[in-house]
Amino acid sequence: MTAVLTVKMGGGKRNIAVRFFGGAGNYTAVLEQLCKFVLTETPTEAAVLEWCQSNTRATSENGIRRRLTFLDGIGLLDIEADQVRLTQRGMAWLSETDPAVLYDLLSSNVRGFETVLEALLDGPKTDAELGDAIAAAHPEVGWTDAAGPAQHRGWLQSLGYVERSDGINSLTDSGRELARRQTAAYPGLERGESYTQTDLEDAFDTSFGSYIKGINPRTTDEGELSYIIVKAREDGPYGDELDGERFTYIGEGVPEKGDQQATGANSALLEQTERSTAPVYFFYQPADSNALQYEGLVDVVAAEYVSRDGRMVYRFTMERLEIDPAQFEALSESVSADIEDDEPDLTADGDEFTEVQRRVRSSAFPKTVTAAYDARCAICGNSRESPDGTIDIEAAHIYPKRENGRDTVRNGLALCRLHHWAFDTGWLAVSDDYRILVADRPDLEGYEEFAPLENEPLTLPADQNKRPHATFLAAHRERHGFESP
Repeated sequence: MTAVLTVKMGGGKRNIAVRFFGGAGNYTAVLEQLCKFVLTETPTEAAVLEWCQSNTRATSENGIRRRLTFLDGIGLLDIEADQVRLTQRGMAWLSETDPAVLYDLLSSNVRGFETVLEALLDGPKTDAELGDAIAAAHPEVGWTDAAGPAQHRGWLQSLGYVERSDGINSLTDSGRELARRQTAAYPGLERGESYTQTDLEDAFDTSFGSYIKGINPRTTDEGELSYIIVKAREDGPYGDELDGERFTYIGEGVPEKGDQQATGANSALLEQTERSTAPVYFFYQPADSNALQYEGLVDVVAAEYVSRDGRMVYRFTMERLEIDPAQFEALSESVSADIEDDEPDLTADGDEFTEVQRRVRSSAFPKTVTAAYDARCAICGNSRESPDGTIDIEAAHIYPKRENGRDTVRNGLALCRLHHWAFDTGWLAVSDDYRILVADRPDLEGYEEFAPLENEPLTLPADQNKRPHATFLAAHRERHGFESP
């Protein structure tokens, strides 16, 4: 590696990172020791050079200077001959060794870190493939250094975002979450901060018209619900009770118009009580201000159509979620994550998720399962609709939720109401090769209705990674006394 690699190019960013001491995957451990030395000793540059020679395997003074110059260049250290100091960002990183702080310094000053994470979202890759991705993302600088990707990857390994095995790089869970946050167009909102309508239109890249209504559903270009903005006014007509973690919110429709109706806005919130399909952003508007204070995401946990002041209104119960939109999406998508174990646990680990995280996953489960089966019953293949056009398909846990059965698509079946009941009560089960089994009870009423289903194949998702896992199917059969075929 030559010194030219640390030189900043156009736009103020470097083209490549410089490796640190300790080997790829261990940079931060040595960096923490160095930063503690700098903080406690306020050393000269010569003293720092001596420390590196004594505490690392470095032998070349030029190599040490190159690494220290890189730390100065990204804003971690402030290096002068008579004294080396930690910058404020360096102090922030050392105080908790938060990987997000160091990653921000790296990605803000060196090209390619975001590119590496985004490339690995598509699947595991070699260093060479990561180099190709960086070169393609930054054609303006003619980036061709073959050793460069290893330096990016080494830092990302040290931060816990990337893991490496047999020359192949892949994202860790925290790396995947970070990559998704980078690629998603989430609004940059801070809880407790106040925003004007113009601020929010810029943040959400949308127009709210002359004013922001109480309930604002927003859809994608394909017509799917993307997110909902909910606003409560201090001087509003409903006196919403907004204190505490759980509160009530009255739906859309002013008193002069009589009973509230299932408008698009009210229906969007009603849908969230059944399945958490999109983040709900909650704002509060004080009586003496036009600005809206961001209160964070909320979960719509219940809805009632009740009499209030002589008319019927929708009363929604909401709970605050201590997560951001990226975490919300990651938790929702985790229901679809493939199970890699041959014999996965039947139940969810009590320490695996917080109460809020479990609630989000539980809400996402019905949406994920019904979507996997294209809203058709896995047993009869039908997609029944109620007279108002609502698709009457339910998501069933194979190993039951009441026994802490896992919220994963592979522990789920999309079923019509009849066959959901029959599956849960033990009339029906499923073999490992996805054929329907019927309880051998010809003496009971109902047997003749279910008997023709014996040995019929299930209607399955096209994606094999979303089909029922044999472990859950076997546990269901055992619970209901079916012999394993």
